[in-house]
Amino acid sequence: MQTRAIRPLACGIVRLVLLVGAVGVWLPSLPAAFAADDEAVLTRVSEDIRFLSADELEGRGPGTAGLEKAGDYLRDEFRRLGLKSGPADGSYRQSFEVPIGSRTVAAGTSLTLHGPGGQTWKLELGRDFQALASGGSGRVQGPLVFAGYGVAASKLGYDDFDGLDAEGKILLVIRREPQQGDANSKFDGKNVTPYAFLRTKLQKAKEHKAVAVLMVNDPFSTTAAGRDEVGPPAQFGSGSSGVPFAQVTRAVVDKLLADTPLQTAGQTKLTGLAAVEKHIDDTFRPVSQPLAGWSAELACAFEKAAAQTANIVGVLEGAGPLAHETIVLGAHYDHIGRGEFGSRKPEAREIHNGADDNATGTAAVLELARRLTARGQPPARRLVFIGFSGEERGLVGSKFYVDQPLFPLADTVAMLNFDMVGRLRNDELTVFGTRSAQDFEAALDRIGGEAALKLKKDDRTLANGDHFPFYQRGIPALHLFTGMTDEYHTPDDDFATINVPGVLRILALAEDLLDFLLALPGRPQFVKGTAPRPAAAGIAYLGVTVDQQGGAGGLKINAVAANSPAAQGGLQPGDVILRFDDSAVGDFRALLDGLRRRKPGDIVNIQVRRQQQPVTCTVALGRPQGS
Repeated sequence: MQTRAIRPLACGIVRLVLLVGAVGVWLPSLPAAFAADDEAVLTRVSEDIRFLSADELEGRGPGTAGLEKAGDYLRDEFRRLGLKSGPADGSYRQSFEVPIGSRTVAAGTSLTLHGPGGQTWKLELGRDFQALASGGSGRVQGPLVFAGYGVAASKLGYDDFDGLDAEGKILLVIRREPQQGDANSKFDGKNVTPYAFLRTKLQKAKEHKAVAVLMVNDPFSTTAAGRDEVGPPAQFGSGSSGVPFAQVTRAVVDKLLADTPLQTAGQTKLTGLAAVEKHIDDTFRPVSQPLAGWSAELACAFEKAAAQTANIVGVLEGAGPLAHETIVLGAHYDHIGRGEFGSRKPEAREIHNGADDNATGTAAVLELARRLTARGQPPARRLVFIGFSGEERGLVGSKFYVDQPLFPLADTVAMLNFDMVGRLRNDELTVFGTRSAQDFEAALDRIGGEAALKLKKDDRTLANGDHFPFYQRGIPALHLFTGMTDEYHTPDDDFATINVPGVLRILALAEDLLDFLLALPGRPQFVKGTAPRPAAAGIAYLGVTVDQQGGAGGLKINAVAANSPAAQGGLQPGDVILRFDDSAVGDFRALLDGLRRRKPGDIVNIQVRRQQQPVTCTVALGRPQGS
């Protein structure tokens, strides 16, 4: 795909005359050209994306050093370009806290194993075991029972719970599922199925009245990581399943099995995890059984945790009678780290680099800052360039900005959001929010035609991007987006998948769009459009926005889209989702998992708490909406 040449600024003025001449806009003379060739621009935008999506940045998850490095990168470039710091302290950082789930309270967390010979093993927190927040707090004790992979898949001819007495017991289970290295496995070959999801295992343990679950890494997870370590307490979410849950190391389990081997139906002794896993893979038969003489005492205690982060804000002041008005150009620079929250491969703990989501949008904002500062004279309106943080945790950074704006929202006339602009295909660019201002659609028709892009104009303002808090405050907002991909929110969203020449074509359009906004004699007139809808890929549509953190009390609904399946089924803002059909809902991922397992038209019962009373709503799910 060819890049579009970076045009001289004078040529841009001719186009602006065509765009706004009909309303008699006077355009000042501007300097001749923006000096850059295609190769140099391609190189610097590529390097922005490559740096932001490198493994060294750890997936830019909240609380990571990688996210701080990404923020420093934006700050340093804003400073180099001569942009003024948005915050008055000169730091460019508008700091705030973002919730990151839970952390253990060490004084209330312990695991002790008691053996048949009177031995007592007090395991070390953080080295030998880790309490996991997805199981919730609690203190239990009971006999220890090996329950294979904790999988009940009778339809596939495999059930670790068949004939097993789990009531009152503490179950020891292996992560993931049998035969995961076998392309011919009944568990969908090498693909991970919902049977492997930890919340599925915890639900089955709860159904069989187990009092707690101890999980040990499978060999594939250990091989991928290169080591066997326990993870952070919130690595599998923070919503409580009501079954205390902890991870133990393979070394601990191998020591236990060396002392008390498992026995197969043929009386073969299995003295370590590797032997157990091979036997199950080879025979496709469980070896679930009590660990004779062993018991455990498990105590789990957690507290809410938060990480410091910041929006990175650079300002190019305007000049003239409209200099007090502000246009915001934004993109979120955070991502989901190792997929602890929001991954579409929830059991993978690899780095999710987020090249398209949203290193590309961040690079677009940086490049627009370069182009606008290179013009050598102030724009007609103030331009505020923002790298938002906390987007993946529920638009935390953009909400913080509109709650504590650095420039008056009353004089903020437009917001352009660049979120996932790196996968241009068939020349198609989606622009959401096209009717949020009266002027947008006509301008986009003209600009899109010149850019030779096929614009898919969508009047909806989706509730899952940093444009939305601005839209909620009556500010016209556009979201540029090249579409969902199979790599979205997976470890495969890497630089190699990015169409960088396509990003440059979108940048040319965005620059023309920005020039149009700068040249308007009056501010764009806000229009409240079609009811906002959240979007998610590859799942049935419900039509709610939720407090994505969730917790032991369920998942609170913040908004219900008009005429959506949720609205038609009777769900209301303020409801707290407790169950999705037979599955407990403690966090956002639990709801997404439920939706992914359904298809449009399926009827589901959603139990909520409404004004402290249980209510069950029957909902007919719809087709996926938007992105």
